[in-house]
Amino acid sequence: MKRLVKLIFISILGVVVSPGLVLNADEGVSVPRERLAFFAEQQKRIASADPEEIRDAIDRLTYVKSKLGTRDLIAALRGAPNFPSSTQNSPVVKFYAAKALGRKGETVAIEPLLIEYKKQSEALVERENKPRKLKDGVYGSESLSSPYFFAEDDISMVLACGEMLRSLGTLPLTENSEKEIKQALIHKNFYIRSSAADAIYLAGKKETMSNLPELLSHEKDPYAKISILSALAGLERLPNQNFKAVVDTLKDSDPEIRKKASEALVRMDLTLAAPHLENAIASENDQRVLLQMKEDYKQIQSFRVP
Repeated sequence: MKRLVKLIFISILGVVVSPGLVLNADEGVSVPRERLAFFAEQQKRIASADPEEIRDAIDRLTYVKSKLGTRDLIAALRGAPNFPSSTQNSPVVKFYAAKALGRKGETVAIEPLLIEYKKQSEALVERENKPRKLKDGVYGSESLSSPYFFAEDDISMVLACGEMLRSLGTLPLTENSEKEIKQALIHKNFYIRSSAADAIYLAGKKETMSNLPELLSHEKDPYAKISILSALAGLERLPNQNFKAVVDTLKDSDPEIRKKASEALVRMDLTLAAPHLENAIASENDQRVLLQMKEDYKQIQSFRVP
């Protein structure tokens, strides 16, 4: 009798739900109970105090094809506002949560990303020199505001904020997000400026790049400079002076700059970039950069003229 009443009630709503399924407002459809149990488990793990546990839950939620879990990723991005020292507020958690939200592509994440970026980026400095333990094989400096990765549990907040900007560029631009990205192009921290340039490219709107040439002419930091140049070249996709500048940067003494230059050539979708990258590969001695260049070279070779 109870089941009959339940089915009648569901019929009134205009939805038929089979046994073992549960209605879910976020999905807009019926969801298997075991699927809901999966999301409930990840929600519980995100609320834990172990960054590795949180990160694993974020990874699981990133690649599942469902809107469910997006708000849990937002919760991971926010952390525990009332407990500043909580490990839930660690940069590594915010970094992977921001990356996940960009990949999920849900517009509900735009405002939380903006809020968290504004909150965290204000305290970032240009360079704060303190000794850091570098991961074996990673080229970089000892700056807390460095673009280089350190140990997995030692990702700095500047890297997390950079990822927030890139995710905002991946998501549909709003008036507020576009304004914030453009403002980040003149941030005091070079990596934030670099990430803002990446966000401009990822947004894919040529009208947003109007001030990039001027910013490029005034930029002093090599890493930010190649990022701005890469955004310009990637949006223009022309064999012009910017293309030549990217090619010249393949010879830079800094491996990270050469890596960025290689990525810029892929963005341009120009097959004439292949010989330049081939020459760079022949003389590259940094294994990480070499792997990146080889991957980029294969992608460029796969381009076809319509």
